[in-house]
This record gives sequence, structure tokens and C-alpha cells, in this order.
Amino acid sequence: MRLSDRVLVHQVHPAKISADVTASLISNLLLWRSHPKAAAAVRVGLPVAGSVAVLRLADLDALARTRRGRWVRAHMPASAQAVRLAGDAVMAVGARRRSAALLVVGAVVITAGWVHPWWARTGTRL
Repeated sequence: MRLSDRVLVHQVHPAKISADVTASLISNLLLWRSHPKAAAAVRVGLPVAGSVAVLRLADLDALARTRRGRWVRAHMPASAQAVRLAGDAVMAVGARRRSAALLVVGAVVITAGWVHPWWARTGTRL
């Protein structure tokens, strides 16, 4: 499998999803409590560590053959990934400003990135 496919497929590995969600939760809490340096370290460090571990240790070829693997390869273009990243940034701003509304908006934007096939134009392909 090409590296670009491995990078795409690793996003649906349970360990990677867990690292991302955990990093977001901890980082948002740290931002809410006015610890921006620690929050930035967690928000970047934990997902990078999760990615490195999954890319090196997981059987991504087997994951690519699963329903999740096929789905992410077919329905997760760079634009949908950018939407998810933008949602994470909105959540970080919301946590820094102590705005529950912005945290919710960020979560909705992240969800929109994951459900890309439902809102994308018909016929859009990778």
C-alpha cells in the first residue's frame, strides 16, 4: 500500500482515534484552565505519537480491507480532513475563551468532516 493510503487508512484505527479524542479533551481542559503551553503540547504531541505508533505497528493492509478502511479511502478527501482540522481549531478557540457554544460548534464542524459523503457534491471523488 502506498504511504498516502496508509496515512489515510490509519485515521480510522481505534488507537489513532483514541489518541486524537483524548488529546482534544485534555487539551481543551488545559486551555479552559489557562495552560496554553501544556495544551499545545498535548494537542500536537499525543496525535503525532498515535500516528507514528499506528503507522509503524498496525496492520494497515488488513484495516484497509475492512468496511472502515474502504469507507475512509472512498470518502475522506483532503477537503474533508481540512474541515475536521478547522473544527478542532474552533474547539481550541472555544476552550481558550471558555465558550461552551464554540466547543459545540467545533464538534459539529468535526462531525461534518467525518460525514463528508452526506454533504459533498454527488460525483466528487478522491
